[in-house]
Amino acid sequence: MSKPDHANIHRRTFVQTSGLAAGGALLGQSGLCHAAEDRPVEVEPDTVAGPLARRTLGRTGQSITTMTLGTAPCGLCPKIHPPEIAKIVTTALDLGITSIDTAPAYKQSEEGIGLALGQRRKDVFLATKVLAKTVEEAEKSLTNSFRLLRTDWIDLVYYHSVGVQDVQRAMLPGGVFNWLVKQKKAGKFRYLGISGHNRPGRFLPLLETDQVDVLLAVINFVDQHTYRFEEKVLPVARKHNAGIVAMKVFGGASRRAGSYENPKAPPELDLKYLDQAIGYALSVPGVATANLGAHNVDQVRKNVAMVRAFKRLSGEQQRALAQLGKQLAGKWGDHFGPVA
Repeated sequence: MSKPDHANIHRRTFVQTSGLAAGGALLGQSGLCHAAEDRPVEVEPDTVAGPLARRTLGRTGQSITTMTLGTAPCGLCPKIHPPEIAKIVTTALDLGITSIDTAPAYKQSEEGIGLALGQRRKDVFLATKVLAKTVEEAEKSLTNSFRLLRTDWIDLVYYHSVGVQDVQRAMLPGGVFNWLVKQKKAGKFRYLGISGHNRPGRFLPLLETDQVDVLLAVINFVDQHTYRFEEKVLPVARKHNAGIVAMKVFGGASRRAGSYENPKAPPELDLKYLDQAIGYALSVPGVATANLGAHNVDQVRKNVAMVRAFKRLSGEQQRALAQLGKQLAGKWGDHFGPVA
């Protein structure tokens, strides 16, 4: 993803100052339909067993791989230091991944990515986030992201964790979302997104501004029965042609094992269902890529292999997964926080 000539993005403007993880889901009564057409990625034949596919990320027009490397697990684990995170990133790039997701909230993640990219920055669609209550906090956060990522431009910046934000205040003049809209227009980054795990109703007014280029949301065949992003939010995102990124495809880190801080934490979803979880997420209409996190390079390889083997679910598989999802939803409950 080379830096566009027309984008006015200058680092100096700002710099003055293990467990598997992911996102995916079933569409209930509406069923699954064909997502964007997959297109092979050019990759080195000696580094992968087969090509990853690409899809277009909504109105951005950017072609990215159907797997995004999520860096929350490795970034949040205190036992995994930036040089090891850099190895995870390098492995993902060697396997053909073109999309990387991070956030200041993921602690050591941005620093590790900054160590890894170097000359490969031009090949990556890079996303980070801003989690802030005030413009001052937001500006400080974004400035620091540029510094840690060692880059002159960022492709996508998300307004982070919408479910815990005062959205109406953020949309006012002087609010954080309003400020982010202005920063995008000023060329500080290329695209603006919103992300979050709960309270789907808070996403709707932001999407209806028509200023949101990308939505990052919980999409999995269990939580679709609890948070219902597929039913409540994705139709609005599609109406505005916002790109859709599926996260928590495997339900996040197992609560039995603590959190991503535990390098051996398995996903909430039983391992035997992971392939079907990816099949579900990548079959949700509008989803361009599945954001799959990792604690180590072995998990990256396994995630890439599953995404590469993606096949759309049959009608029988959809029905079985819908039934299983309802059963598990009763056990998981509102594990990402309040629904309303």
